[in-house]
Amino acid sequence: MSKKCITNLRHKDFHTIKGVGYEGFFRGYFYYENQYVTHENFASIINEEILTSNDFAKWNGEYALIYTTPVETKLVTDMKRSIPLFYMEDQSGNWLVQDYIQPQEGLNMNPEAEEEFLITGFVFREKTLFKEWSQVPAVSYVTLQEKAVQAYYYSYVLPKETEPIDTFADELKTVFHDLFDDLASRLKDRQIVIPLSGGYDSRLIALALVERGLKDNIIAFTYGRPGNGESTVSKQIADKLGLKWKYFAYDKKMWEDMYKSDEWKDYVVYSSNAVSVAHLQDFPSTKLLVEEEGLQDAVFLPGHSLDYLAGGHLPYESIVDKQFEKSEIQTFIMNKHFRLWELTGKDSYAETDIGKGLYQDIEAYSNYTNERVTSLIDEWNWRERQAKFIINSVRVYEYFGQGWSIPLWDDRLIHFFSKIPADLKYKKYLYDYTLHQMYPEFYPLPQKPGPENSLKNKYGILYPLLRKIYRKKNLYRKYFDEPMEWYGIYPTYKQYVQSLTFKRNGQKYEHPYNINSFIVKDMIEMMKEITK
Repeated sequence: MSKKCITNLRHKDFHTIKGVGYEGFFRGYFYYENQYVTHENFASIINEEILTSNDFAKWNGEYALIYTTPVETKLVTDMKRSIPLFYMEDQSGNWLVQDYIQPQEGLNMNPEAEEEFLITGFVFREKTLFKEWSQVPAVSYVTLQEKAVQAYYYSYVLPKETEPIDTFADELKTVFHDLFDDLASRLKDRQIVIPLSGGYDSRLIALALVERGLKDNIIAFTYGRPGNGESTVSKQIADKLGLKWKYFAYDKKMWEDMYKSDEWKDYVVYSSNAVSVAHLQDFPSTKLLVEEEGLQDAVFLPGHSLDYLAGGHLPYESIVDKQFEKSEIQTFIMNKHFRLWELTGKDSYAETDIGKGLYQDIEAYSNYTNERVTSLIDEWNWRERQAKFIINSVRVYEYFGQGWSIPLWDDRLIHFFSKIPADLKYKKYLYDYTLHQMYPEFYPLPQKPGPENSLKNKYGILYPLLRKIYRKKNLYRKYFDEPMEWYGIYPTYKQYVQSLTFKRNGQKYEHPYNINSFIVKDMIEMMKEITK
């Protein structure tokens, strides 16, 4: 290799590895051919032939790997990008590899990435907010030689199987049984913390670990405005399972103070890595929980993101049995993800650069049947929003010195749901059906959903107008109605209303979708201020 590779790693859990023909750094764990691999036994199990095969889809776990051979350096993320990696060429022309990006004077903002970030809360593909830095996307590896070459090692767009629902449900039960057995084995001597929202996913984690004898290891917690619905359900579940449970009340004054604090600004830089909006909602409660309980390297188990994997994000129109146009697929993706801000006077982002850029991902495939299209839009969601924003939210636990694991992103679940037909995934039907069979006291029997679940189908041509009216009305009520109270980042209602529109590069933006709409705008300004 003519270029050197300089490695600068922030997290304490990156360890050196050295095998025959390679050396490098590894953080995390994975299962390979029924063997549990960590930095301690990596070199005795993984040889150069396994590494150079690039068959990382067989590595089931949460990890990041950097290794160098005499001819190249390779950077590998797991299927979820749970541990991010970044690279750039330094001023000497050598490669610099880090697990973080620190904004500093002299870095140049990437205008296209800025727009992606403003509209979705994350940046696409290998980009970051800075021209100089690139990232390793989920389910991919990057080879560093004279140039950097990125490749994906797995595709979610696969043929579907046809089996009765009970056959699939039995298989899913086995997957759950195996992954939770593995999780319990890994965590049997650890303090476990479950953010128990009251939803299906976090509830499943709690049930499975209590079933495996780990009740006394667990602290469950939730938060929000006193009396909010989710915290009520969370308490009921915790009581039924006999779990220690903590509740943290949120109010507007708390958010105002937090948002002005230096600690928040420091956390934003730490967690976002110039790729995604900083995760907000767990920040105050995690800080308080760590302080009150004196937690030291506890393992937080958030319920991300089985509702997505199981089909909960698919629009009804995408499962209709037909051949789709590329523009329809573009619309499916934009309707779900391009919504933090709307451009005044435009119905969508279809004709903008970032909208047109979606064709780069869509045209990687052809023959747009409903089964392919649903897999394609799920794959885009997985590689982009889920990996960079949802899963990246575990940085909040790291920031406060704690560990984490995301059991419902186990690769066995990815492989399982990749083969499930769209009609069984829509509205999570198979998943909910299986949960009812496993825990009928905690999950009701679902009815198979159909076109009646589509608001667009229900309201027809009036849907766009009604949606706009609803959103506008809701916009002015959110400041008072939001159960998390986080619009308190604006001390007064007048300041909140004044923030509902702004101009940027000659364009007017309006109709913010949620709290992240305001945070991304502020984050972009923060990054510009730091780097100017």
